[in-house]
Amino acid sequence: MRAWGSRRIGRRVGPVCGGIRVTEAVGERRATWFELFCDLVFVAAVGQVVHRVGEQPTGGSVAGAAALFVPVWWTWVLYTVRANRFDPDDSAHRLITVVGMAAVAAMAVFVGGVGHGTGANVGFVAGYLGARGVIVFSYAWGARSDPSFRPILRSFGTMSTLTGSVWVLGLLVPGDSVRYGLWAVAMAGELSLPFLARRRIAAASHDAEHLRERFGLFTIIVIGEAVLGCTGGLADGGRDAVSTGLIGLSAFALCACVWWMYFNASATRVGGHEEIATSAVLRDVYVFGHLPTQLGIAVTGAAIGTVVGGDDRHVSRATAACLLGGIVLFLVAGAGVRAAFAGSRDATVWIRVGAAAMVSALLPAAGVLPVAGLIGATATILVVTAAAEGPATRRRLAESAARG
Repeated sequence: MRAWGSRRIGRRVGPVCGGIRVTEAVGERRATWFELFCDLVFVAAVGQVVHRVGEQPTGGSVAGAAALFVPVWWTWVLYTVRANRFDPDDSAHRLITVVGMAAVAAMAVFVGGVGHGTGANVGFVAGYLGARGVIVFSYAWGARSDPSFRPILRSFGTMSTLTGSVWVLGLLVPGDSVRYGLWAVAMAGELSLPFLARRRIAAASHDAEHLRERFGLFTIIVIGEAVLGCTGGLADGGRDAVSTGLIGLSAFALCACVWWMYFNASATRVGGHEEIATSAVLRDVYVFGHLPTQLGIAVTGAAIGTVVGGDDRHVSRATAACLLGGIVLFLVAGAGVRAAFAGSRDATVWIRVGAAAMVSALLPAAGVLPVAGLIGATATILVVTAAAEGPATRRRLAESAARG
């Protein structure tokens, strides 16, 4: 049994099922050490996006951070899916990808200043387009030996050219509203590619276990921002020892519950979500369902530091909306993905919907509840939810094992 960073020992391409070539792993496929290095670059980018929310979240700061989270997330998805389809992990592949990671690092450098100056706007867009250009080049590199990548190369290259032009046009037009509108159109076009070109890219193989592991690792990155907010807020807080202890324990319990609920109930264990390898529709649900899931965690993480580190008795309505809204988004998105794979009658789906409703009900009381009461009530809801999901999750895994 090989440890972390091991590669696939062998791979056998199975029969076509529903138009999808099924990849059967012979041996194990794990994230490589190089993939983990690349994740470190994205840690920097995600951290800078979260920090845009600032010490006092507002509707504008949260909306801006959420909008910029999307291209960072999508860039990570592009590199992850490319590696899932084609990852020789040789020197040439590493050098190509390192160039892309340099572009992602540029995104991290400039993302905090987007909207505040032309230099930051140009730097961020240049980094983003550079990172996408490396993906196009890597598919061209892979197409030399695997003809199945040629349709992907044509589709992705064409879309990248079109949307890249719109991104550049956004830099040239006067007025932020027009600029952001153009960038939103470009981003929507890029996100639509897997749906528009589904038949053309269906021939490429996918390793379901590797894909699940990679999305789990990115979720850990985002949860890490919440943990950093919790510990940083405690270090800078000005409350008395008792209040600090209660708030700190509740905030950490909230982070732990998010981890528990994602990895316990999302069936990201070996043997879960087998349909990712055989159904393009469910694979898209899984991938795109992670956008609101991980965005919700990031938004909550941005608010935790403010909630824990302040010295006010109550949190502002905007901060409470950021904290609670992120949790609601995480719960609802998780319920949606779960329903796609387990059916709408699955108990966990309705447990999460109910939990989302209870968390939402706390918002009107945010101005009345003390900080310890607000974050303590939120953590209690998540603890109860995680406990309630246990039997349904075990039953689902047992049924999956029995079928296998």
